[in-house]
Amino acid sequence: MKNYFTAGDLPYSVAIMLCLATYLMGHQAATPAKNVAVVEKGAVILEATLDRPNLSEAQIKAQVSEPIKAVLRRYQKNGYVVIDTSRNDQGEITVAAIPPNTIDITNELRTAVHLPIQKPALAAPPAGASNAAAVGNHE
Repeated sequence: MKNYFTAGDLPYSVAIMLCLATYLMGHQAATPAKNVAVVEKGAVILEATLDRPNLSEAQIKAQVSEPIKAVLRRYQKNGYVVIDTSRNDQGEITVAAIPPNTIDITNELRTAVHLPIQKPALAAPPAGASNAAAVGNHE
């Protein structure tokens, strides 16, 4: 029983150094969190189609669906995990938990379908992402 509470023949200082080394190596070997982007795709699609009621199905695909898919593909190619979210009337996102490096690309989708930009709820896109959402409406 005595060996369970002591380090046996190993000095305590060596045991503590081994524990510290293991702890530090574990933190260095850990992979960082993936980049995460949130988007209100459903709201953008709804607003874009209601804003243009006379569009045919082919025009909706060309003017709404394809630009949105292009934005989502670009973020996917840059290594982002894109989470489609929704907001309540107070502007709160209904995702339970998101990593701290999450960005909101809803305004980029809004720009792609020529809708006005709204106030972002999260940090701006990183330098590697397109700055189209930050520039403004291109109509």
